[in-house]
Amino acid sequence: PPYQHLELQEPVEVEVFLQRLTDSVCSESFRFTYLPRDHDPYGIEAKRKKKPPGYLDHFIPLPAA
Repeated sequence: PPYQHLELQEPVEVEVFLQRLTDSVCSESFRFTYLPRDHDPYGIEAKRKKKPPGYLDHFIPLPAA
């Protein structure tokens, strides 16, 4: 599940468990660490969002006569 604060400055450790809705029985909890968001220092996310080239992008336009 998402953590209540999205802009973390440092790692936050929480305990997670499952709870059955029918009789409220809970599983054993385990530790989970939320990490601060990496602000993409190499531009990887920007490259992923870039539109892939279309068919006509592979052709070089001819100079105007």
